[in-house]
Amino acid sequence: MEVDATPTVTTTTSPEKTMKQGDIIDSKASSDTVGDPLNAQVSTVAEVKEVLNKDASLSNDSSAQGAGDSVTVPCTTESSQPENSELKKQDDFVIFHRVSYLGAAMIKEPRSEPEIQKIMAFLNDQSSDKVMTVSVSVDIHADGFVIVYEGDNQLEISRFKINQIIFFARGSSGTSAAACFAFTSSHGESYEEAIFQCHSFRCDVPDAVGRVFSSFARAFESTKKRIENNIVESQENFVFEVSLEIKEDDGKGHYGPAPRDKGFFKIRSCVPKQIWLTIYQIPDTARELNVERCFGLLLSPGRHVRNSDMQLVETISWSIGSTNYGRRSYVVGGVWDTNDPAFESLNQETAKDSGVFLTVAVDLVIKGIQEPIRFALENKARVYPSTERFWMLGRKYHFTQQFEITLKKIDANTPKNGNSYQVNSTRALGEVDKSKVNFNLNFTSFIRSSSIGSLDLDTPTKEDEESDDDEPLQSGMGEISKDCTDEQISAWSEIVANWPIGTPRPKHLTPLVKAGIPDTIRGEMWLRLADCQDDSVLFETYKTLLGKECDNEEVILRDITRTFPANDYFKESGGKGQEQLHRISKGYAVYDTEVGYCQGISFIGAAMLLQMPEEQAFCLLVKLMYNYQFRDLYRDGFDNLHLKLHQLDRLIEEQIPELWAHFQELAIESHMYASQWFLTLYTAKFPLVFVFRVIDLFLLDGTKTLFQVALALLAAARKDLLVLDFEGVLKYFRVSLPKKFKTAESANALIRIATQIKVKKLKKYETEYVLAKEQEKNYVDPLTRLQRENKKLMEDMIRYESTITNLVLSKTAAEETAITFDEELIRTKNTLKEVEDFNSRLKEETNSVKELFQREMKQYDIESEKKSNIIADYKRTCSNLSSQLEQAQKDTRERNKFFQSNLCPACAHFVSVAINIASGGNKNPEAGAQSEQYSPSHEPSTPNTEETIKMLENELAKTKIALAEAECRNDDLSHRLSISQNELEAIRNNASGSTWLWKNLSFTKDKEHKKIGQSSSNPVSMDDCSSLSNSSNGSTGNANMNYSSGRK
Repeated sequence: MEVDATPTVTTTTSPEKTMKQGDIIDSKASSDTVGDPLNAQVSTVAEVKEVLNKDASLSNDSSAQGAGDSVTVPCTTESSQPENSELKKQDDFVIFHRVSYLGAAMIKEPRSEPEIQKIMAFLNDQSSDKVMTVSVSVDIHADGFVIVYEGDNQLEISRFKINQIIFFARGSSGTSAAACFAFTSSHGESYEEAIFQCHSFRCDVPDAVGRVFSSFARAFESTKKRIENNIVESQENFVFEVSLEIKEDDGKGHYGPAPRDKGFFKIRSCVPKQIWLTIYQIPDTARELNVERCFGLLLSPGRHVRNSDMQLVETISWSIGSTNYGRRSYVVGGVWDTNDPAFESLNQETAKDSGVFLTVAVDLVIKGIQEPIRFALENKARVYPSTERFWMLGRKYHFTQQFEITLKKIDANTPKNGNSYQVNSTRALGEVDKSKVNFNLNFTSFIRSSSIGSLDLDTPTKEDEESDDDEPLQSGMGEISKDCTDEQISAWSEIVANWPIGTPRPKHLTPLVKAGIPDTIRGEMWLRLADCQDDSVLFETYKTLLGKECDNEEVILRDITRTFPANDYFKESGGKGQEQLHRISKGYAVYDTEVGYCQGISFIGAAMLLQMPEEQAFCLLVKLMYNYQFRDLYRDGFDNLHLKLHQLDRLIEEQIPELWAHFQELAIESHMYASQWFLTLYTAKFPLVFVFRVIDLFLLDGTKTLFQVALALLAAARKDLLVLDFEGVLKYFRVSLPKKFKTAESANALIRIATQIKVKKLKKYETEYVLAKEQEKNYVDPLTRLQRENKKLMEDMIRYESTITNLVLSKTAAEETAITFDEELIRTKNTLKEVEDFNSRLKEETNSVKELFQREMKQYDIESEKKSNIIADYKRTCSNLSSQLEQAQKDTRERNKFFQSNLCPACAHFVSVAINIASGGNKNPEAGAQSEQYSPSHEPSTPNTEETIKMLENELAKTKIALAEAECRNDDLSHRLSISQNELEAIRNNASGSTWLWKNLSFTKDKEHKKIGQSSSNPVSMDDCSSLSNSSNGSTGNANMNYSSGRK
C-alpha cells in the first residue's frame, strides 16, 4: 500500500479520549476477534530472523545489560533479579512496567529501520505529559503474543502476534529517542491488502530499552520445535472467552443486569439474583472444540478459593448459539440463593470505597477430553442497600476474561475411553476491556470493521431505480463504510492530537470536515464540533428528566416505530434502539417545555444514537437545538420556518431561475418539499451516508448548510424537474431524489457542490421577509377594508346595544337597591335614637341606683353603729345590775345569818317566812301562814327547791329580755322596709321596662330580707345575760325594770 512517507499519529495519546471513542464504537459495532480483529499471518519467523541477522550491530546491542529501575533482566533462569525489580516473572512471558505508549503511524516499508527511526523520533517529539502509561508483555516463543495492558488496572488493551511483527528497532543512542523502541506489524488478509503500522513506546529509564530488545530477540529466535510433515503437534493451545453477568430481581417479575463500574459489580443486598455466563472459543488457528454440556455452576465469596469451598448453584438454563464469525457460543444461567448462609458475606453492605471478592466458576464437559474443564472468574463487588437505584452512563454490565487451555494429545494407538486429549494446563489471561479492544485509536485506528461490509461506490443503475420506482426510500437505509485513506488517517490523527477539549477549532479543520469525517471518529468529532464532549451537568440533568412526567408520551411512542424503520438498530419493536430513542425524545420534551416534542426531533436523535451512547446523544441534541438555533424552526407557529422557506425561494429565483419559473408555472411552493428537509435536517428520507455528511456540515457551518444542501439538490435534479408536471415533481422529491444518493460517492459529490454555493444574501432576504410581513399587515384592499370596518361597526353596535340594555337593567336594580337602603337608613336612625334614649335612661337609673346604694350604705352604717352602742349600753347595764344583785344577795345572806344567829327560834322562823315572801316564794302572807300551819314540820325550805326557783326566775328574765329586743328590732326593720318599698315604687314608675334595674332591685330586696331573717333568728346572745344566771333572788320588780329598759 502506497502511503506518504511523512509519519503521522493516528490517534491521541490521551487515555481519556481513547476510552470515549471506544465506547462510541462499542455500542454500535462488534469485532470478530479479541485483540487484533484482522490478525492474518503476513511474515514468518524465518523472515523476522533474516531481518534481524541483517542488522548485526543491532543484535549485538540487544545483549547489553541496562541499569535502570524500571525494567530489569528478562525472565530467565540464568539471570538474577535486583531487589527493586518491577518485572513480573512468569513461565512463558515477561512483563515490562512503566512504559509510555507514544502512538502509531502508517509506514511504507515495515522493514526499513531509518523510516522506523524517523517515526519514533517524530512521535516522541510530539508526545505530551498525558501519554498513556502501559505495561508490555512479551512471550518467549515466536507463536506467542505481545500484549499491551493498561498501566493502572492491568486491563488488556490490545495484543499482537509475534509472528506478525515484522521488525523491531530501538532509538538511536545520543538522541531524544534513545529511550524509545518500536515494532512494525501487519493487518490484513493478504500481503497485498495488508496495512502496516509502526507502534512506538518509551521507557521511563533509557537503559531499560536493551532489556526489552533482548526479550524480543529471544522471542524471535526461540521457536518451538515442530513434528515432521503429516504429524500433528503433541500439544495444542485453545483460548476461550468467558463473560460474566449478574442479574437482579427488579420487583416486577423480571431480572435486570447489575451494573459494573470501575472494576466492581454493583449489587444490592438480599435481592434475588441470577448468574449468567457466556462462553465461546476465540477464533484462531486451532480447531474448534465442542462443549457437550455444563457439568456445574459454582459460586463462593472471596478469591483464591479452594475447589472444596465452592458452592454449587442451581442451573436454570443451558443453550447453544452462534457468534458472528460462525463458531458456537454457550450460555449457562443459575440461581443465586441470597438466603443461603454460605453467601451471607455477599449480603452485607460494604463501605463506600471498599468491596468484597466473589468467585464464579463453571465446569464444562468438552468432547474428546477426559475430565471437565473449570473456568473460575474472580471479581469484586460493592453491596448496596436493597432500595438502592443505579444509573450507569456507560452501560457496562459484563466482566469478560480469557482462558488458555493447553491440551496434550493422547497416543492414538492407546485410546483411553475414546478420549483423544488430556488437559495439560489451564491459565487465566486476564480481563478483557471490550471498549478498548473494539475501538482503540492508539492501536487499531481507522481500519475496516469486519462486522460492517464495504459499500458499493457505484451509482445506482437505471434498472435498480426502475425496479422500485414507486416505493419511497425508507428512513435509516444504508450502511456506512469504515474505510479511510492514508491521507485521512494522517490528517485526522493530527486534528485529534492537537485539539484538546474546550479549545477553539483548528484552522485546518474546516476542509477536513467538508471532505468528510471518518465514520470511526464521527461521533467524537460531532461532540467536539458542538462543544459538548464533557458536559457532566447536562448528563445529571438528563437522569433527572427521565423521572418526570411527559405530556407527549403517547405521540413519542407512536412516532418512534416510524423512525428509521430500515435500520436494524431501530427495526425491532421495543428493542434497545427504540427504547433509547424514546428516552431521548422524552427527555428533550421535558427539558424544552416551550418546543416540547415534534416529529422531526426523533429522526435527528436516531441519527445521533447511531454514532454515540444515549447520554451523549441527548447532550448533542440539546446543543444543536439551542446553540445552532434549530429549535427556532418549531417555535411561534413555525414562523422561523416560513422565513427559511422564503429565503430558499429567493435563492432559487436568483441562482436557478429556470427552475424557479417552472415551479411558479406549476404552483409548486417550497414548503411542499423543503419543510421536511429543514425540520428533520434531511434525516427523514435520505440514506444514512447522505444524512451523516449533512450533519457533519451543519455542525461545522450552522444554518446556512440547510440552504446549501437544498440548492445543491435542486441543481442536481434540475434537468429532471424541468420536464415533470405537478404530480411528477412531488413524486420525484418523495421517491426518486433520495435514491440518487445511496452511495458515498454520490453523497460526497453533492456535499462538495453544496459547500461551494454562496448564500451571503440570507440577511437581506430576511429583511425583505420582515418588511413584507409588515406591509401585508398594513395594506388592505379598500372593499375588504370597508367590509371589515362595516363588520366591526356592526359588532360595535350590537355590543353597545347589549351594553345599554345591561346599563338600564343595572340602573333599575340600583334604584331599587337605593330605596331599600333609604328605608333601612330611616329604620336605623330610629333605632339609634331609641338606643340613645335608652342609654340616657340607663345612665340616670345607674346614677339613681348608685345614690340609693350609697345612701342605704350610709344609713346601714349609722344603724349598725346605733345597734352597737345599744348593745354596749345594754351589756354595761346588765353588768351593773348583776354586780348590784350579787351585792344585795350577799348583804341579804349576811343579814339572814345575823338574824338567825341573834334571834330566838320563833323570831327566826318569822324572819325566814318574811324573807321567802320578799324573794317571791309566796306573795300572800296568809297563805304562807296557812302553809306554815299545815306543814308537817316547820323547818325552812330545802336547798334544792331554792335552786330550782332561782333557775326558773333566771330563765323567765332572759325570755322577757329577748322578747323585748326582738320586738324593738322588728319595729325598726318594718319601718325601714316601708321606706325602701316607697322609693322602689317611685323608681319603678319612672323606669318601666328596665330589666337590668329590676334584677338589681330584686337582688337588693332579697338581700334585705335575708338580713332581716338573720337578725330575727339571732337575738341577744346568752353571754350578754350571763350575769343574770348568778342571780338567785331576782324579784318581779327587777324583772319589770329590766323589761322596761329593754322596751326603751
